[in-house]
Amino acid sequence: MAGKIQKIKIEKIINWSENPRHAVGNNETDTLQKLFNAVGTQYMLNLAEDIQEHGLLGNQQIVVVYSESIKKYVVYEGNRRVAAIKLLMNPEGFNFLDKATIDKAKRIAKDEDIIDTLECYVTDEDEAFFIMERVHSGEDKGRGTKEWGAREKDTFQVRRNNVKNLSYLIDFYVRKYYDGLDITTILSFTTIQRIFNNREIRKIIGLDIENEDTFTIDRIKLVIEASKWVVKESEEAGVAVTRLFNRARTIEDKLIPWIQRYINEHDAKKPDTTDSPDKERGDFGQGDAVKDSGDVSANGNKRQDKDDYVDNLDSEKTNISKTDDEKRKTGGENKASDRTSNASSGGSKNLPYFFQGIDYSNLNPNDADSHGVSAVCRELQLFSDKKMVTIYPLASAFLVRSIIEQSIKYYSKKHMIQGQNKYIWENIKSIDQLSKIIKNFNRNLSNYIVNGVMRQYFTDLFGDYEKSIDPLNWVVHKPAEYQLDANTLIELPRKGLLALINFMLS
Repeated sequence: MAGKIQKIKIEKIINWSENPRHAVGNNETDTLQKLFNAVGTQYMLNLAEDIQEHGLLGNQQIVVVYSESIKKYVVYEGNRRVAAIKLLMNPEGFNFLDKATIDKAKRIAKDEDIIDTLECYVTDEDEAFFIMERVHSGEDKGRGTKEWGAREKDTFQVRRNNVKNLSYLIDFYVRKYYDGLDITTILSFTTIQRIFNNREIRKIIGLDIENEDTFTIDRIKLVIEASKWVVKESEEAGVAVTRLFNRARTIEDKLIPWIQRYINEHDAKKPDTTDSPDKERGDFGQGDAVKDSGDVSANGNKRQDKDDYVDNLDSEKTNISKTDDEKRKTGGENKASDRTSNASSGGSKNLPYFFQGIDYSNLNPNDADSHGVSAVCRELQLFSDKKMVTIYPLASAFLVRSIIEQSIKYYSKKHMIQGQNKYIWENIKSIDQLSKIIKNFNRNLSNYIVNGVMRQYFTDLFGDYEKSIDPLNWVVHKPAEYQLDANTLIELPRKGLLALINFMLS
């Protein structure tokens, strides 16, 4: 059927009782109540207020299917918008809401003209389902809408208003100087803004948002190393970054002394950079930053890969103190290891390496529900920083198997089943096998994970359990008979596992 645009009175439109956002409704009122409970009453009020002020977006059509049995149009796509308009038209009719909410709905309406007729796309059920799947299934390998992250939202505001903030500039220049390195594999985008936009921190580093010339390669390297130090401090304190560095004064007291030491050390070691091909000169130790950027030295040997510079500073300091024989020995081993890992990791363009980008900053290590998963995350990050996957594939497989199970359990304890007043954990706490837990998730996925992109990742990763997770189980239960090669393990995070785990721990 070829659909058509048609103007329809709201009174002839009913909400779809089988909306996947909630349990099946018994009638129109019950359906609306379940929708408000699933979405959140305040969110529905926010939507109603936005519609009243700006109208409906022109590019998002309400999709309806005519029902011969009830002689009305059923909303398939646009249930929230239709329900919000109905609330504005007749707040008193929503008797399942409390008086304060009804009064607020009346204030939003303000006795002004309320939309009572909608331009709808009228079609049959097959096409309606197709449209819904496209709209709500996330990116779906390029076929659907891709949700913006913090970086994309920031970039949009910059391009819309032509005003750049600090996190945008740091992200831009990190990528510029270090061949596409993603700074958010160290700290989240919002945390970068909070820490480095501190007035005293900006001042001591020498960054001026109004003058992009101040974003030199040496200052950007300082930002990266400071970010790594912040993460290390948080791990050693057993506290999330967002908690340890949550106030301006705390950020200044902790970070400024470290920055001063860093600047002093690099000033004292300033090398001769007269032969450097880079035109920009920094204020402290730019030669060090250039040296780490992968240029070719005078003897023809390629210097350290760009993605290797993100290795822990402590490792660099340890190497400096070694004897020449030890350096030659370790240097040979590291080069061999780096060749193996780079061949499989694709270099800095495919960062993060293994699970370097795992983000567990929101977890409280003192919380009984999260201290276990925090420990697994910490060790995964250590394996990534040290690039030990190729050396210890058995241990890596154990950690991957563990983080999958622990992150799913953590998520289940923090999220409720859509349309039900109980946590997912109630459905899986008695299940003693990961295979059965994942089977339960696959069976109830639309009610367990609202985010369409993450649902798709879950399906892609765990839809075929025997291929994705069973090999990890074989390593755990029969290490003498079965091992996974490093390449297979290193590829798992890039196939969506890292994004899914970060989502479940957020």
